[in-house]
Amino acid sequence: MVLVAVACVIGVPIAMWAAQRYLEGFIVKLENYGWVFVLAVVISLLMAFGSVLWQTLRAAKTNPVDVLQKE
Repeated sequence: MVLVAVACVIGVPIAMWAAQRYLEGFIVKLENYGWVFVLAVVISLLMAFGSVLWQTLRAAKTNPVDVLQKE
């Protein structure tokens, strides 16, 4: 989760700068498109949390005896 947060801190300003530069070329100016980046950060953090939680629960439910018998 920390790595995802660091990636978002680095990536969001770069993405906002690139989007602003790209949108300058159009006649119609868009305002308030920053919510898209907030939504992307929230979704990425939720996906990271969900994947870690799923792996943790799967490991917690595993019976150590069964794993040792396979080895």
